[in-house]
Amino acid sequence: MPSKDEIDDRLKQLAIAAQNHQPKTVGRRKAVTRLVMEIERYKIINCPRNLNFSWDNYQEICDESYQDLMLRICREIHNYRPDKEVSQWVNFLMIKCFQEATPKVIGRSELKRSYYKDMNFFLNQHPNQPEDESERLAKALIDMIEEDPGDVFKSEVSRKHPHVNFQLLLVKREIEDVSWEDISAELRVSVSSLSSFYRRSLEKFTPRFREYL
Repeated sequence: MPSKDEIDDRLKQLAIAAQNHQPKTVGRRKAVTRLVMEIERYKIINCPRNLNFSWDNYQEICDESYQDLMLRICREIHNYRPDKEVSQWVNFLMIKCFQEATPKVIGRSELKRSYYKDMNFFLNQHPNQPEDESERLAKALIDMIEEDPGDVFKSEVSRKHPHVNFQLLLVKREIEDVSWEDISAELRVSVSSLSSFYRRSLEKFTPRFREYL
């Protein structure tokens, strides 16, 4: 089995090769097909975790997301940036596919109750808002976290743990739905330190969330 670095290099070469073909050409289609086959071979796709769904619903959402992802890779290969690993790009797309597949499987009314446990304040300021507006707010929140205009969330760093920043925790908590215990184990920082830093940052950036949402 090749090493992670070897897999990353292989996939990057295939992605760049696909980009070098003109869109909607046989060469582009064949190159993207080779890339997709290698992505599937090395099993680099991770379905975002969400423990709020039943196992059957979660599996259905993951299956739907996976199918959408394959199409999205083909359509958006031109957006891949070689300064990123293909695994990063693909799993970023997978998060978006998961978000889009969720209301198809569980219904829009469940979406609001299943996501954003720590940020319900921002999504519930108008309790009687229609479902479409609730979905719009949820999507706006996701986009804001991922794009992080001006890197303001990323620049908010824990003083005691410089490798921990607010955007990292936002993505893990609000998008990937990772538990504090798992984040703590991954970052090697106590749950109390992480959650305290997270809560302080939420309070600090409340005006910014209100401005965008």
